[in-house]
Amino acid sequence: MQNYLSDLYKKLSGKMKLGRQRAEKLMEALNHPEQRYPSIHVAGTNGKGTVTVLSAALLEAQGLRTGRFTSPHLVKFNERICVNRKQIDDGFIKQFLETNEQLLEETEASFFEVTTALGFQYFKEMDVDAAVIETGLGGRLDATSVIEPKVSVITKISLDHMTVLGETLPEIAKEKAGIIKEAIPLLTAVQEASVVDVFWSCTELVHEIDPATMFTHVKLSPEGMRFKIRPFENELFIPLTGRHQLGNIALAIRAVETFLDRTLGPDDIQAGFDLLKWKGRFERIATDPDVIYDVAHNLDSVQMFRKTVEEVYSGKEIRVVLGLLHDKAPEKVLMELEIFADKIWLAPVKSHRSMSMDELEDLASRFPRVNVAECIQNACDKAYDKLNNGVLCIIGSHYIAEDVYVFQETITKLQEKKPVISTEA
Repeated sequence: MQNYLSDLYKKLSGKMKLGRQRAEKLMEALNHPEQRYPSIHVAGTNGKGTVTVLSAALLEAQGLRTGRFTSPHLVKFNERICVNRKQIDDGFIKQFLETNEQLLEETEASFFEVTTALGFQYFKEMDVDAAVIETGLGGRLDATSVIEPKVSVITKISLDHMTVLGETLPEIAKEKAGIIKEAIPLLTAVQEASVVDVFWSCTELVHEIDPATMFTHVKLSPEGMRFKIRPFENELFIPLTGRHQLGNIALAIRAVETFLDRTLGPDDIQAGFDLLKWKGRFERIATDPDVIYDVAHNLDSVQMFRKTVEEVYSGKEIRVVLGLLHDKAPEKVLMELEIFADKIWLAPVKSHRSMSMDELEDLASRFPRVNVAECIQNACDKAYDKLNNGVLCIIGSHYIAEDVYVFQETITKLQEKKPVISTEA
C-alpha cells in the first residue's frame, strides 16, 4: 500500500497545477460520480475544515450516510476521505489507483486532483446519501469545484496563499467565490464589506450568518464550549474551544438546515456535536500539565488561538512550540505570540517549504524570548521540561502533526511511570 501512496505523493512535487480541466476530464471518464449524491461545498481561509467536519456530523446524526472530504491530513492519508467518520480503506485506494493508472497518467492529474477523484468515486461506491466537500485551495480553479452542490459555504476570509490567490481580501474573495453556482444559496461568515460585495456580484442568494444572533451563555473550557442557541433554552456542549469557532458552528448548523430544508432542534444539534471528533483544533493531548495542540498556521488563526488561550488559561505560564512554513509571515506570527507567551521555541518542519536552521536562528535573534531547536520533538522536550503548573501550546503547520502525536505518546509513558503519592496520614 505504501508504494501506491508514494507514487501518489510524487505528484506533490513541482509547480502547483490550477484549473478544473483535468478534474472535469477525470469526472467524465469515471461517469460523473460527483453527480450521484447531493452535497455541501465549503471554501474559505480559516475554519473550512471545521465547518466540513461538523456539517457531516450533523447530517450523520440525522440518519444520513454521509461522505466527508477534507485536506490536508494530519497523520494518515485516509483521514481525507470518510463515510460516517470511517476512513477510506487501503484496499479501495489501491484498487482505484491500479484500475485508473492509465487515465491518471493521460490527464496528468495532480496529487489533489487524483485525491478528489478518489474521494468522489468512493462516495459513489459507498452509496452515500450526502457529502460535504472542502476545497483544497481557493475555489474558482479548485478540483472540487466540478460539483453542483445544494448549498455553498464560504468561511471567514483572511490573507493567506497570497502568491496564488491575490494580495487583497477582495482578490482572494473572488477566487473563493468560484464555488458559487447559479441558483444555489451561499452561506457566508460575517466578512469585511468589500468581501461580501464580491459575493453579491456573483449571486443574489447570499446569507451572512452572524453567530452573535444565535448563541448565548457561552462558556469556554479546555474540553470544549457550552452555550445556548436561540430560541431554545437547552444548554449544549461541543468538544471545540474558542469563540472564533462559534462562527464555524453557526455556518455548519445553517448549512445543514438549508440542505435538509428544515430547522434543527437542540436534540438534533447535540446529537451531531456528540459525533464530532476533530483533532488538532485546540486539542488537549495531555493534562497535569496541560498540552494543547492546534493547527493554527497563519496570522489570523494564531490571533484567534491566542485569544482562546488567554481566556481559558488566564494567569498561567504559557510556553509555545511553533513549526511554521516560510511563506506564513513568521515574523508577524512571532510578534503575535510574544503578546502572551513566556517562552517560544522554533523548529524546522518536515517540508521543502520549511525555514532552514539559519533562517530560524536569524528570526529568533530579533525576539528575546525565542529559542531554536533542531526538530519539533526536541523543541517539545525542552518546552515541557519543568513546566509544572503552566501550559504548553504546540502550533503550526499540519506537517508537524506526526511529531506532535509521538510526543504525546512520550508524555503518556512518562506519566505512567510517575510515583503515586499517598495522601493518607
